[in-house]
Amino acid sequence: MELYEANARFVAQSADTIIGRERIRPVLAELIRTNTRLHRRVVRVVDVGDIAMLYTDFLGTTIDAAGQTVEVRSHAIEILRRQPDGTWKLIVGDPNGRAERQPE
Repeated sequence: MELYEANARFVAQSADTIIGRERIRPVLAELIRTNTRLHRRVVRVVDVGDIAMLYTDFLGTTIDAAGQTVEVRSHAIEILRRQPDGTWKLIVGDPNGRAERQPE
C-alpha cells in the first residue's frame, strides 16, 4: 500500500473510481487471496517534472471462482508523482486503461 499516495485513485474493472489507500486495499487483498501472480513491463513513460505516466503491460495468472488457474492480461495506465524524498508513488492506477473497448 505504500506504493500509493494517501488519496490515490484506482479505476476498478467496473469502471468505478476508488479513492484512497484504505479503499484500494481490499482490491489488492483480493489479488493476494486469488494467488494472482503478475509480471509487468513498462512499455512507455511520459514525464513532466514530478509527474510520470506509465503505459504498463501486465501478464500473469490468477485462480478463478471454480478454482482453476487462468491467464490474466492487463494494459494499464499508471500516473505517479515524485515525492520530496525522490521516490515515486502512484496517484492514479487504471489496470485496463488501454484495453480495447467494445462498441456499445
